[in-house]
Amino acid sequence: MFMSDGWGRVYRINLTKGDRGYIDWVFDPDTDPELATGILNNRGVALLGDSIFSVTPDCALVRVNKETGELVWRVETQQNPVEYCTMAPLAIDGKIIIGPAGGDGPMRGRLEAYNPEDGSAIWDFQTILDESYKEGGETGGGAVWVTGSFNPDRNELVWGIGNPYPDWEPQKRPGDNLYTNSTVALDANTGKLNWHFQYTPNDSWDFDEVGTQQLIDAMINGKAQQLVAHFGRNGFFYGLDAANGAYVNGSQYAQKVNWTKGIDPKTGKPLEYDPSLDVQTYLPESRMTAGPSDMAPDFKFCPYWEGGVNMFPTTYSAKTKLVYGLLMEGCTFNPADRPEGEEGYITGALVAVDPSTGQVVKRHEFSATGRGGTVSTAGGVVFGTSSNGDIFALDDTSLERLWNFNVGTMIDAPPIVFAINGKQYVALAVGPGGVGLGYHHYPSKSSDADEALAASHFQPASTMYLFSL
Repeated sequence: MFMSDGWGRVYRINLTKGDRGYIDWVFDPDTDPELATGILNNRGVALLGDSIFSVTPDCALVRVNKETGELVWRVETQQNPVEYCTMAPLAIDGKIIIGPAGGDGPMRGRLEAYNPEDGSAIWDFQTILDESYKEGGETGGGAVWVTGSFNPDRNELVWGIGNPYPDWEPQKRPGDNLYTNSTVALDANTGKLNWHFQYTPNDSWDFDEVGTQQLIDAMINGKAQQLVAHFGRNGFFYGLDAANGAYVNGSQYAQKVNWTKGIDPKTGKPLEYDPSLDVQTYLPESRMTAGPSDMAPDFKFCPYWEGGVNMFPTTYSAKTKLVYGLLMEGCTFNPADRPEGEEGYITGALVAVDPSTGQVVKRHEFSATGRGGTVSTAGGVVFGTSSNGDIFALDDTSLERLWNFNVGTMIDAPPIVFAINGKQYVALAVGPGGVGLGYHHYPSKSSDADEALAASHFQPASTMYLFSL
């Protein structure tokens, strides 16, 4: 097993004993703390041939020999001091795909393709159109944050794009702010845009749409169709035509949504969206009046600013033909005016959606927020995690809890499943990272007093847990 930590160190772990792991080597890229300007978080590595490819928090793309841990080459990719990098690279034929995080600052997001042999640049795709970007720190955003998907049938990269900057002030960046809050499909050879779908034009709630873009073969009205299935951070599930990005179906999956009255069943756009407006109004009572320094004393928007389903991986089961998403359920308030009790709590849920209809078919509630992500197995189980330290297994049809194990600290990574010598295992990297480093803020938002007390005593940890399936 190869994994990375928040500083971009890469570990090779020997799991052949089955009941324990041995670290063979550690590669340390000597991340520069002055260049790693954002959230210290690293979402994994890519394997291609005899090499491991990884991106450091200060945005160096590195190639490491997977047998020895020795550096083959290193390429610096940071273009702006506010940029940092968190994503696991994507390795496809002849290319390594990466892109920066940091879209909550005045940077310009992009996707880049590099040659795996020598690290030379092949192409780049700018996620902020020229008319939406201003030099000097006024506007920007569109970071990619998380690894996207590759559609080999169409030789397309299907990627989610983050929010515009400034996050909360749409009047400072008039227009739809393409391609923020969108899914884009790019020709993998050239980086040219084939299609896009924008979920929340002129966003003002930090509703990044960098989460999982799942490619699913579904039956739509009796006809086979390939979909891009996506749980929007804005509280809605979307099924898009993988051929052209057209909206196919969808529904509201988060119970608490107040920024729009719904999405248009034909276009998938918010009902209040008006393409003739420079600044969208949506439901004004859900917006901050200005920037974070001048908040309305009673503003409230739902879902919570982290989502809905954030960047945490969702999962599709070929057995049930359902897609599962783990979410946070709640709202964002002015911190000085957050209500006490149930209204102010942040809880969680796991929802199952039928992609052939876009409708929620089952839901399991949690007292703690969903964090980390999900994975489903052919044995009829959905594994998931939550901020109270639980890793759990649910029945993939009833969503009844089958098993639970508490690791005693925050979880910010998804479970994975794999086999060694015919025996299947579940593995989970444990420890706070990214936004989860603020785990001490969660107790005040918990609906369970015991969980709140436990979370208030959480300690940082860096541990890999393995379970037999």
